Amino acid sequence: MNSAKKLLQFNFDADEFARRALKPIEIPTERFAILEKIMKDHDGKGNGPPNPVTLREIYRIFINTPPGNLRNKFNTLRRIRQLAWALTYSEDGLPRIVDIPQLKDALQLIENRFRVSALRGVFKTLLEAWDSPNANMLRAFVKKHLKDYDGKQKFFQKLKTNMRWYCEENGTTQLATTLLRSQVKLADIWSFLDLESSKNEYMYRYSYFGSVAMAYVSIGSPNDIEVVKDVVEFVKEHNNDKTSRAVLSKLIEQLGYDASEGLRQPIQSYVLQKWRDPRLAGSNWHDVSPEARKIFTKWLTEADLDFFFDIVSRACHDQKFAYRKAFWLAYFDHISFCCLVLRGNAEYLFKHDSQALQYYRDRRPATLRGGSSDQHAFIIQMGNYTFVEFSTAGACYVYYNVNLPFELGKSEYYMHELRNQDWAVHRVIHQNSENYYWQKNLAEWIKKEIGYEPIRSYRLHAQDERESNQNPEAYIRFPL
Repeated sequence: MNSAKKLLQFNFDADEFARRALKPIEIPTERFAILEKIMKDHDGKGNGPPNPVTLREIYRIFINTPPGNLRNKFNTLRRIRQLAWALTYSEDGLPRIVDIPQLKDALQLIENRFRVSALRGVFKTLLEAWDSPNANMLRAFVKKHLKDYDGKQKFFQKLKTNMRWYCEENGTTQLATTLLRSQVKLADIWSFLDLESSKNEYMYRYSYFGSVAMAYVSIGSPNDIEVVKDVVEFVKEHNNDKTSRAVLSKLIEQLGYDASEGLRQPIQSYVLQKWRDPRLAGSNWHDVSPEARKIFTKWLTEADLDFFFDIVSRACHDQKFAYRKAFWLAYFDHISFCCLVLRGNAEYLFKHDSQALQYYRDRRPATLRGGSSDQHAFIIQMGNYTFVEFSTAGACYVYYNVNLPFELGKSEYYMHELRNQDWAVHRVIHQNSENYYWQKNLAEWIKKEIGYEPIRSYRLHAQDERESNQNPEAYIRFPL
């Protein structure tokens, strides 16, 4: 052998070869973790949804492939799992897979190569598309595989325990009933179902939970302040504009016109911030039921009226404001629009009243420019006429709507616009209030020009008159 090596001049030294070979690149542990995450995002492994690029690719492959070729395109476990997550994907106005007849083909593909990891995607689709016409197919699929599941993963064990709430058509009503009977808050629904982890927060907005809330409001007692607060808190957490509007419409209708101020306040606070005043152009009141809008408008009109007269009583200490408030309350049902117009520094008037301060911030009243520092205004519209009341040193000015010297819905007004005798068609001096002199004259004018009569007496009761004369704030209250 040695002779052969010498003859062939083959002088191989293993130690020398090892020393001269390229050394493997050492990769730090933290870089391995980053690399694994990138691979996971792109190849679809793990429990979470694939990245958006992959979802788009899978969606495009499915909708562009003839049914007869789908098995060839979805022939790996990875693609099957990705398809399970892509059932609610859509773009450019194209339909979601869950909303078209081909959902049946997609579920069959998943069934043919089923692994429990794909069940997460189908379950997510069920919650997201609970109100879809094809939801029954999803419920049947999830029910079958939850019944068959005998593994140890806690997520699926919990789903199996709660299966009746997900896999029955009336499951949301059953769950709402359970929450009410168990005195579990609606806003705690995600923790109750063990779906509150950061991994599942994307589920909070899904239509399933909106359906539970609708059932909760329908069968619960709305005349409970804690229930009202709970529903509003749920709406904030749910963060789904469409179903939130449906839920709050239902709640407002349930409460009705005569709901107490305490019950109204949480809804008013949320709605005024999100949707603004329904009587103003540019408000965001789409997809709210007409009845709910009508009820809320009446709530707001009454609250504005109370709020204005509470503020002006503090601003000028006029003992006769109780009479003005009583007069406009007598025409309450005829008021189609009203608007607070306050000094920019009005907040000092109620800085120690937390409820009034909250309403002021929610309501965001218009600002009054000009006039004296203690003047505020209140715009009231009935029929074809607009009335402007002032807190101090001002008569009530009446304008014909088509000839208003100002524009309704502005963020600020000027005193010379609101108090414009050249444009006014009528003016009311608040004289001899205790004998109902101006009230009688104005009521007659309103009946003649508009055709409206008071829905109740504008006279104060004897006790109210005594309290008003002794202490104006004893009658004028802010009941929020």
